[in-house]
Amino acid sequence: MRSSIFEIENRLDINKEYKRMRDALFKDYAIHYDYRDFSLYGFLDKYVFNLWNYRDTFTDIDEYLMHIGVDIYSDEIDENSFLNLCEFLLNIMKVANEHYNFNNIAFKSLAVKNIIGHNIPIILERMNYEYIEKGNILYIRKRDADIDSIIETVPENIAELLLEYNDIRNNNLESKKTILKKIDLYIDKNKGKYKSIGKDLLDSIETIVNKMGINHEVNENPYNQFNDSELCIWYDKCFKMMIHLIRIEEIIEIKKERNKLIKKSLGDVKDD
Repeated sequence: MRSSIFEIENRLDINKEYKRMRDALFKDYAIHYDYRDFSLYGFLDKYVFNLWNYRDTFTDIDEYLMHIGVDIYSDEIDENSFLNLCEFLLNIMKVANEHYNFNNIAFKSLAVKNIIGHNIPIILERMNYEYIEKGNILYIRKRDADIDSIIETVPENIAELLLEYNDIRNNNLESKKTILKKIDLYIDKNKGKYKSIGKDLLDSIETIVNKMGINHEVNENPYNQFNDSELCIWYDKCFKMMIHLIRIEEIIEIKKERNKLIKKSLGDVKDD
């Protein structure tokens, strides 16, 4: 059976998307502003970049992109650098929209005008990422339904840690270790409660945080044989277990409500 045009899958190729993006950014005469013609890249570099509060000490886009691991003049790009580029473009376009009304700027190409605002959210969704705003900055993070399911049930500082774990900047051993240590402190403060509802799960978490370098130096065999890549995998497993442990309490309450409802339907429980 024929699929409609809306059902035909566009399989994501990072380098193909990068080429589209780069071609649009460097398209000559794409913008007419201040009696001159610019590429989108040239316009952002000349009029926008130095308005960005988070540019550090960099004064042009080329230099900043190299700082974040992006060689914009290279024909190929790896996934991490591509995500860094997307995050930069989202933020710099946010600044552009805050300082310039793009509806009043003469774009000679709709493809160029829409390359960031239209394409990047779609690309991120297909890569299982999303962007969120925090403190006037747009961050790209991994989408995670498990995190979303508990974000409203924990204190705000713990919610921020859960979100930070999947931030693209925290995809390294030290960042994961720091975040897991803080979440473990929260769990430890509630250890009695969690031990009563998920002792085996709590024991598994404690093995990782205490034996694999989060709370203490790695000294024991076989943990001291793990390389950084293997430790990162175990840290990710620990994070998933922490989410599940935190969620257990709510699940238990839901089960209690269900049991009470069943008893009520059988006439065993009266209305309060």
